[in-house]
Order: sequence, then C-alpha cells, then structure tokens
Amino acid sequence: KKTRTQYEFIVQVGNINDYRHDENRITSQTWQTSKKILENYFDNFQKRNPNLIPYNAVIHMDEEGAPHMHLNVVPVAHDLNAKQGVKVKPVLNKALAEEGFSISKKDNRKQWRDFQHREAEALADEALLYGITRKAGITNKLKDVRQYKQVMREIDDLEEQKSQIYTEFEDKKAQIDNLDQRELEISRREQAAANKETKNKNLDKEIRRKEFILNDLDQKEQNTRDNWSQWVRTTEKLTKKRRLGTPDDYLVVGTFGTVDKEASKRKIANLIDLAEHGKLIKEVEAENRQLRNQGIDQFRGFVRQEKRLGDEQRQRELEELRKKNKEQEEKIKDQQRQILQLRMFAEATVKTIRGIAKAIPEKAHALWQKIGSNLRKVGGKTYVKMNADEVKEANKGYSAETEKQKSIYNQRYNSRDLDL
Repeated sequence: KKTRTQYEFIVQVGNINDYRHDENRITSQTWQTSKKILENYFDNFQKRNPNLIPYNAVIHMDEEGAPHMHLNVVPVAHDLNAKQGVKVKPVLNKALAEEGFSISKKDNRKQWRDFQHREAEALADEALLYGITRKAGITNKLKDVRQYKQVMREIDDLEEQKSQIYTEFEDKKAQIDNLDQRELEISRREQAAANKETKNKNLDKEIRRKEFILNDLDQKEQNTRDNWSQWVRTTEKLTKKRRLGTPDDYLVVGTFGTVDKEASKRKIANLIDLAEHGKLIKEVEAENRQLRNQGIDQFRGFVRQEKRLGDEQRQRELEELRKKNKEQEEKIKDQQRQILQLRMFAEATVKTIRGIAKAIPEKAHALWQKIGSNLRKVGGKTYVKMNADEVKEANKGYSAETEKQKSIYNQRYNSRDLDL
C-alpha cells in the first residue's frame, strides 16, 4: 500500500517574467523555441534514465506563466537477489541507484538532489543549442506547491492592497493640495478684507478731515455773516425814522453855509440805495444760509450712511470669512485624520510584506520591485518607512515600469504614424 507506482515531473524553461512581452504564443519565437527545447529534452530523457519509463508527456502552452511539460514515469528497480516476492518493483530510490545515484544514509534527499541537478544541466544543454544560457533561480523552504501558491496569492493580495493604498494616498494628497489652494484663496480674501479695512480707516480719516474743513468753512461763514450783519445794522441805523440823524448827514453845505441842492439830492439818493441794498443783502444771506445748511446736512447724512453701510458690510464679510475658515479647518483636520489612518495602514502592510519577505528571502527582491512598479502605475514615489535596500529594489521596479510605459507609448505613437 505504501508503494508509489508512478511519479510526475514538471519541467519548465524560464519563468513568467521571460514571456510577458510575447502576447501571441503561436507566432512568438520565444514560446516556440521553448517548446522545441522541451521536446528535445524528452527525446533524450529515456537515454539518460533507462530505469524511469515515461508513459505520459504533455507540453502546456495555454496556461498563465511559462511553457512547461508534465512528465509521468514509472520507476523500475531490479532486485534479482530477492528471496521472496517479485524481482522487479516500482521503487524510485532503487531505480535511481541502478542509474548510478548513490543513497546517503545521513541525507535521504541527496540522491534526489543529484538526479534533479543532472536533469537541470541536461535541460540547460538543450537550451544552449538555441543560444539560451542558464541563470540562477530562486529556491524556497515551502513544503509543497499548494503552500507556495497560497503564499503567492497572499503576496498578490497584499500588492493589490498596497496599490490601492497608494492610489487612495494620491487621492488624499490631491485633496490636500486642493485644501492648500483653498487656504491660499482664504488668505487672499483675508488680505483683501485687511485692505478693505485699511481703506475704510483711510475713509474715516478722510471723513474727519472733511468734517474739519466743513467746521472751518462754517466758522468762516459765520464770520462773514457777522460782518454782513454789522454792516446791515449800520445801514438800518441810517434808514430808521426814529434815528434819522442830523441835517449834516443829508445836506451838503458849500461856502458861506449855502446848501448845495444837487449834491444833497445825490447824497440822499445814495443813502436810499444803500438802505435798499441792505435789505437785499439780508434776504440773499438768509437764503444762502438755508441752502448751505441743507447741503451740509445732506453731506453729513451721506457720510454717516456710507460709514454705517461700510461697517455693516465689513462685519458681514468678517463673519462669513470666519465661518468659512472654521469649515476649512474642520475639513483639514478630517483629511489629516484620514491620511494618518492610511499611513498607519500602509506601514502595517509594509510590515506584513516585510514579514513575508523575511520568510521567503529569495522572493524579497521581486516583491519590492513589484511595489516600485505599482508606485509608477499610480504616479507616486513615496515609501512608507522602508529600509535603504528595500527602497533600492523598489526604485528598480519603478524604473523598469517607467521604461515599460515609455515603450508602450512609443509603440502606440509609431503605430499612429504608420496609420497616418
């Protein structure tokens, strides 16, 4: 019941990264060359291993990854000195021993490793005929293929989460830049408000200056009115009947006391004109005073109204500005909290990836390069507390993805030129 009657080997040329650039597997020279290498390897397998009888060999070229062959064999061991039972048995270690691979008592895996290394060299020799040289690969300490695939799926999930995190991080960064722009706009509005406040202060100074000028004009006008009033009173004094004065005020006396009638008439006429002129001056002065008072009242009312409206407008704008500033501060705090959570999540993801890389050190370089490639796809180049060697590998992946994007762009550009 413990006897294994057959074994399956998987023989593969290269890995998935060697075939990414060839989409058409039928016309691809790389895929077809690999197929020929596997066919030649199988043709020579029976010659090298007469105790391993193939009963099935299938080359898969339709699966994701690299072309590979599933080879099923039956190990045949001969025990001619057996005292009982069959003398031909399907026992692998005895079959390999007949082919010259010795069994080690200290290391039961040594025989298998020797066989595996010889077959790998045979495959490398077949590839060398087509100009393909062998490159050292990676090994792992995983127990079986299922565990390896499970770990790789977890790594792919983490890489996808990492890409999503950086995408969200870039979105938040764009939002922060938008907030910075809004803060700049708010700062401009505050500056405009400050300029308006300065303008209002200057307006207040101008109002006080005009009020001072008006007061000075009022004083000058009052002095003029006082002078006019004094002259009017003098004129009235001369025209009132109860105080007509003496004859000398009206008559012009010549030589020897003779009255000059013509000169006296002219003097009396001038006095009458002077009296009439005094009445007109009073009427004009009263009308001017009324009109001036109305103009001054209107101007002062306009100044007070303009000042009141300016104060109300400034108060409304200040209140609106304070409200907007408060809303922006709340948004900025919320964005900062979200960014902090994203950074914490990104750091936790990096720690998890670093733990997987530690468990699979040979996979670490490809893993960090994949992170750099995803960073290039999302348009960022910011690493979350990564070590220098990790950043170095990530930069390699970033540069490789950049060259890949350039190549794709050049191909599209050249194709468009050909279409034109």
